[in-house]
Amino acid sequence: LKLSLLCVQHRITEPELNIAMHFLGLIFTTSGLLSVAAVAASSVPGKAACASPEEDDVSLLQVKVFNLSHSSSPGKCSGVFQSSPPSSFQQAPSEESYAEALEQLDINAVREDVLKRLTDSDACWPADFGNYGPFFIRQAFHCAGTYAIHDGVSIGGCGGGRQRFEPEVNWDGNINLDKARALLLPIKEKYGNGLSWGDLITFAGTVAARSMGAPVKSFCFGRIDDSDGTRSLQNALNMEVGPVTINALGKHAEQGPEELEEEASTLRYEWNHHKGFDDRQVVALLGGGHTFGKGHGACNKTDAFGLRPSEAYALGEWPYQGLCGTGVGNDTYTSGFVGAFTRHPTTWDNEYFKEMFREWELWKGPGGVYQWRLKSHPEDSRFRTGADMALMHDPGYLKWVKIFSDNMTAFDEAWDEAWTMLITRGGRWSKSKKCDGAMLPEWLFLPYQEMMLATDVSMS
Repeated sequence: LKLSLLCVQHRITEPELNIAMHFLGLIFTTSGLLSVAAVAASSVPGKAACASPEEDDVSLLQVKVFNLSHSSSPGKCSGVFQSSPPSSFQQAPSEESYAEALEQLDINAVREDVLKRLTDSDACWPADFGNYGPFFIRQAFHCAGTYAIHDGVSIGGCGGGRQRFEPEVNWDGNINLDKARALLLPIKEKYGNGLSWGDLITFAGTVAARSMGAPVKSFCFGRIDDSDGTRSLQNALNMEVGPVTINALGKHAEQGPEELEEEASTLRYEWNHHKGFDDRQVVALLGGGHTFGKGHGACNKTDAFGLRPSEAYALGEWPYQGLCGTGVGNDTYTSGFVGAFTRHPTTWDNEYFKEMFREWELWKGPGGVYQWRLKSHPEDSRFRTGADMALMHDPGYLKWVKIFSDNMTAFDEAWDEAWTMLITRGGRWSKSKKCDGAMLPEWLFLPYQEMMLATDVSMS
């Protein structure tokens, strides 16, 4: 997009224009916008190959480029198109150049920049509670949660940073995460090739969790980025074992014991069988993730989150422009659930587990989704999903809900272990990998085809 502007301004040569033609032609021709190739075809070589800025069609292109490059209103964060590229391609550095750059990466400086970003709220996407921590945790969780073992082969994980590309960028679990990546883009650009997208996404989530009190002893850098979403196609073909399930029961008015037992079986199939976690780790991850943040369901409209990236780009529009009011802040729609999980959604504690033993009732929230509220205090904005309630209908999971409600130390230890496994497994790792704490067990870094289940080995 920037190249096309330089072309219009007569500041690039024909070889550079050819790059712009290829890139923009790929994006815009299917949407009925200007074909850059057609504009250049009638021009002469060299700098004259760029059409005159006064031409109507070039003016149209210029307007579209500016509209898609600069944030000027809520929901339009500068950097979306660099961090969620319309071409679904972004050339990754070679493994050798990445390894060299990684050796020079200042981990402490990256940490400080992420910490500053957490409370530096941008009007394009205001931070809930003035803190992007829960947002970045969700981003990391859904990026890494694609990890699964299918037919003896491990797939997914946040290694590769493929959440930026099709098909992952369009998945339900990643709605509005284009803004999270855009908010982190200045940090990515500052550190260049030494900070991969896979590392930045997972480290931002880890720094966020730590800043709110959650224990994570060690984080390792060295995830090698991919240039496209090819390695995510296995997840797309096996949707039941790839993406994180976030709304399985949200559209179901019937969530009695039988349905919740079935949901628990689904959790066990996905997280124990295919992702390799044990009961303790599954409960720690679900409860830990739901200790932070809130649900967003500002109105009851079909596809109220707006156009998915592939749909938006085909029309030359911004992705995920919500249909509820301004589409941001209190008008945000993501999953349809409404409310926070705990009283203090930016503080690490075990309230989530303690409150599970109160009486909850099912109701249809303002986002059109069925969720659970406290029966004795329906005005209380806290809620639970069907997946949360399912933990109470499985003996193996219920055991750990009880333990974590009584023993904060047990919860801390389980979370640290489970979160580290979640964000580390999957993908390819650089020979120059390094950690901000102790080096993690080598089995966590095994390549896809050699990956083991968590229950096969000890974390120690």
